[in-house]
Amino acid sequence: MRRSSAFYAVLLFIGICAIAASFFFNNEEFKALSGTMIGIGAGSAGVSISNLLMNRAARKNPELEKQATIDYNDERNTVIRNRAKAKAADITQWLIMAIAYITILISAPLWVTLAVVVVFLIYHFMSHYLMVQYQKSM
Repeated sequence: MRRSSAFYAVLLFIGICAIAASFFFNNEEFKALSGTMIGIGAGSAGVSISNLLMNRAARKNPELEKQATIDYNDERNTVIRNRAKAKAADITQWLIMAIAYITILISAPLWVTLAVVVVFLIYHFMSHYLMVQYQKSM
């Protein structure tokens, strides 16, 4: 779903406001909040600028946008995207376990290691659940 340029303009404004507001939290106790606001603001501003430029290019060249939509919805490209997502998920599961082992090796608090293991288990439960759902529907 393509959003309007007004949405991205508002998001850009919010991002800039978040960055500006982060400079008011310059105490040591608000350092984490300041960093979070800068990160959220910079991310929002970057996404907004990118999408505003893409909307502008699409308005200038409607044939190119139409071809991009056709390419995106093409069955072959959909299969390629889904295979890439599946491979990325396989790699991610092993990276999650590597992070769990690293937290054990560096003697991180137990809750950190358990949190990583819980993420790994959630991934596997979700993949199994979705696999069962897809098998029922197909």
